[in-house]
Amino acid sequence: MSKRDETYVASTGEYTVKKNKGLDLAAKIISVLFAFIIWLYAVSANSPVYERTITGVAVAVENVPTGLSVISGLDHTIDIKVTGKRTEVLALTAAEITAYVDASACVDAGLHTLTVNVTLPSGMTLSEKYPDTVTIYLGTTTSKQLPILINLRNYSVELDCVLEKSTPELSFVTVRGPADELAKIKEAVVTIEPGYITSSMTASGTVVLYDDYGKVYSNPYVTSSVSDVLVRIEVHKYKTVPLTVDYKYGYYNDKNVNVTLDPAEIRIKGASEIIDDIDSINVATIDETGIMNDGSTVYELSLPDGVSVADDVKNVRVSIKHLNTAVRTFSVSNIRLDNAEDGHNYEFLNDSVNVTLRGTVGEYFSYFDASDITVVLDLSGYHGLTGNFTIPAKIEILNSSSTSVIYPLGSYSVHLVIS
Repeated sequence: MSKRDETYVASTGEYTVKKNKGLDLAAKIISVLFAFIIWLYAVSANSPVYERTITGVAVAVENVPTGLSVISGLDHTIDIKVTGKRTEVLALTAAEITAYVDASACVDAGLHTLTVNVTLPSGMTLSEKYPDTVTIYLGTTTSKQLPILINLRNYSVELDCVLEKSTPELSFVTVRGPADELAKIKEAVVTIEPGYITSSMTASGTVVLYDDYGKVYSNPYVTSSVSDVLVRIEVHKYKTVPLTVDYKYGYYNDKNVNVTLDPAEIRIKGASEIIDDIDSINVATIDETGIMNDGSTVYELSLPDGVSVADDVKNVRVSIKHLNTAVRTFSVSNIRLDNAEDGHNYEFLNDSVNVTLRGTVGEYFSYFDASDITVVLDLSGYHGLTGNFTIPAKIEILNSSSTSVIYPLGSYSVHLVIS
């Protein structure tokens, strides 16, 4: 404390402090001002009449009757003016406000103008709303099926291949919504962009609805049963392959027969994974023993599963011309019974069987005789039987030549009495 603020009292021997009246007054004024400011804030913060405008409050549509749906009117918003405590009103957001129209009285499809109802948090009052009403359009809800169409674009196919077909996993899509809106929908299309295609593949695409004008149709009140669909893209490969025949017994060879096929080759198509494994097409298996003379036979073309003919070929003519062979007939009495059952008697109604052979022309076949031929009967299927039977016969030939092919022609049987 400065000397000018102190006074010495001689009677007591103490100092006293002199009061500064100017400073005391200033302090009192400042205190009063602070108190007033605090009071003013408290009063304003808790004022029940603070007002604020909130914009863009979404209007919901509630209680839509069964069978109707909202075609338009779900995007309405309103502005409202609310009053309440300042702190609460300032903190209020549009998301905390419920604005709605009640469509329960709308029994028919069409335009309906409805009053907007507003629900505010507790302690707040609605002063004003704009607009007070909104118009919605209701329609009858129904459904219809649309075939799923495939649109392939931006693709190329490997050489010798062709894009055969594209098939959606689902044939139809069901769309549901207002009847008058569904009438605008013409088709459902899945667009696939497969790029470079070398073989069959599966791709996924989105179902897109189109109207009568070829424009994409979109409406939030129309729904479809599926959004994405798998599409199978079948790629067929072309290939030219020779036609061939097989021989049942292997008697035919290039030296004793000339076999020609007309056509000699065909162009086939099918899935690449199938076509790649095919090098030829077999027309028939020829039983050499059944071909008595030169001639031709027409066979119906039979193809593996998944393979078709690219050109118009259904039948193949197989022509056979024997080379350097001769035909001789022998009376064979050498008959052998295989698997005969003990305790039975066997009697031949004929002592011999006429057997016809085809053989390579030459000295060996010229001197061939009946002693080199055996007629064999297999009796394993006749055990326990008695009577007169015609038994199928097998012809065995003793051929010691490495260059001469000799084989029987036709089929044979022997009449046998079993007792």
